[in-house]
Amino acid sequence: MILCVARMHSDPAVLACCYFSAVGTVMAAIDIAVIRLPDFLTLPSYPITFIALAWASSSTGEVRPLYRGLEASVLLLVLFAVLNVAAGVGLGDAKLAGLVGMLLGYFGWIVLFRGLFVACMFGMAWAGLIRLRGRRATHIPMGPALVAGALFVVLA
Repeated sequence: MILCVARMHSDPAVLACCYFSAVGTVMAAIDIAVIRLPDFLTLPSYPITFIALAWASSSTGEVRPLYRGLEASVLLLVLFAVLNVAAGVGLGDAKLAGLVGMLLGYFGWIVLFRGLFVACMFGMAWAGLIRLRGRRATHIPMGPALVAGALFVVLA
């Protein structure tokens, strides 16, 4: 969270990023520990993030980034819901992906795609490390990779 404030101190979306970094870190730790993303953290984060981004949008006078964030949220929710059915991605990961989409989409489509790419790279590296340790993991938590990818792209 300190890094968010230091990096984005003049950006009106700093509140949304600080909130996401705090809650996202907690969700990632829970996902690593129990391979579940709790609804009591994920679901309330939608209106909180929306309100923070709406405030940022109103302070700049541009509403298009907020709409883009909502579009990106719906896009990632649908994409990860399809991945849930087709590839076994968890529903918690799908809910978190919608939140990541809202945050990254606010900053632009290219930021969204970069964030997803980085998240996939982090997820593959994590899976590779698990394999190198000799364990055959059937369930790899995607939440930490989604959070890390989003924060990496927003703060880089």
